[in-house]
Amino acid sequence: MHHAGWFLPGALLVALLMPARPVVAQAGHGIAVTQAWARATPPGASVGGAYFTIVNDGDADVLLRVESPVSRKAEVHLMQMKDGMMSMRPMPTVAIPAHGRVVFSPEGLHVMLVDLHQPLRQGEHVPLTLVFRKAGPVQVQAITGGLGDEGPAVAADHGGHH
Repeated sequence: MHHAGWFLPGALLVALLMPARPVVAQAGHGIAVTQAWARATPPGASVGGAYFTIVNDGDADVLLRVESPVSRKAEVHLMQMKDGMMSMRPMPTVAIPAHGRVVFSPEGLHVMLVDLHQPLRQGEHVPLTLVFRKAGPVQVQAITGGLGDEGPAVAADHGGHH
């Protein structure tokens, strides 16, 4: 892309190279949060899950915490299979590699929304604030899919409007 007269800022270049899904939030320091979604919860559930992809077009950074007004607290957890057993452990911070991406999904890293104030309902938006050491706070609107949804196609199906 080194044509005379052409200059694309790194964040725009990342957006152009991404799949045709909306960039949900953009921060300084090359951090973008894409494909944010949550899974609907049944009535009475006290815990929900939120998922997204962090794309870093800049220097290494660290996700320090996640916040959301829909629950008493939000915790980053890592789910792993070891010796045929599923384990889940809290992750106090998550390293975001330079020029890399970190995917939060039901099968790996994910955000647990603990002590929900009300159930997460399909089609609603879940506000999340991701706080990075360098990039600072990044606000995201996660689109809530159905109870059994498995991925970010939820966000694409709803057009990513917020």
